[in-house]
Amino acid sequence: MFAGKTAIVTGAGSGIGREIARAMARRNTHTILLDRDFASIEQVRGEIGLLGKGESLALEANVARTRDVQQAVGEVISKFGKVDILINCAAIVGPSALLTEVSEEDWDEVMDVTLKSVFICCKAVIAQMIARRYGKIVNLASFAGRAGNPHLVPYSAAKAGVITLSRAIALGVATQGINVNCVIPATTETPLLLRLPEAQREYLKAQIPMGRFGTPEETAAVVCFLASDESCLINGQCINATGGRGYD
Repeated sequence: MFAGKTAIVTGAGSGIGREIARAMARRNTHTILLDRDFASIEQVRGEIGLLGKGESLALEANVARTRDVQQAVGEVISKFGKVDILINCAAIVGPSALLTEVSEEDWDEVMDVTLKSVFICCKAVIAQMIARRYGKIVNLASFAGRAGNPHLVPYSAAKAGVITLSRAIALGVATQGINVNCVIPATTETPLLLRLPEAQREYLKAQIPMGRFGTPEETAAVVCFLASDESCLINGQCINATGGRGYD
């Protein structure tokens, strides 16, 4: 099903993005890893190489910059001729602080990396998807984008934007053979989580009815389904993989 497909994964150097890239590669895609930390994606590319399935390409890019993304997409199309799948994982949480302690610079950085990058990357691939009448876009959202988190104000707003942006794009290409969806993972055991204070981590775990954090592998499985042709009737949706957590 994935053989011969070309997939771009942003934020592929660590955490959920890394595991999604590995999961896509195991399914025989040509997997392109985008991250501003080139050493990290080179390591992931090496891990993928050991699988012996499909080709992989590591491209250093700041996905909040249009020029970087356009150059990367150009390289992918030059090498593989197309982009079938785009998975937007790149994000930063920003400071763990109440609104009064958040600077404008904090706000701008989180918005650029977490929300603006999704807009830039989707725009960079959508025209060739429309021309080919085929494409799968999966964006990583967050429960913070649904319910809000008082200690992660910019991140909450950015992820809310990702959810609505995904829906808006999906409606615009619904008749073009392109599926655009997003996934809300449970709070997941990643390096990003470990950067939060322990009290904040315990607060997040307490919100999950299953009583545990999710794993990158669990989220990757949901993303791979949405990137497959088996999900062809799912479009403009935000899929919860939240360990039973609701919105109230």
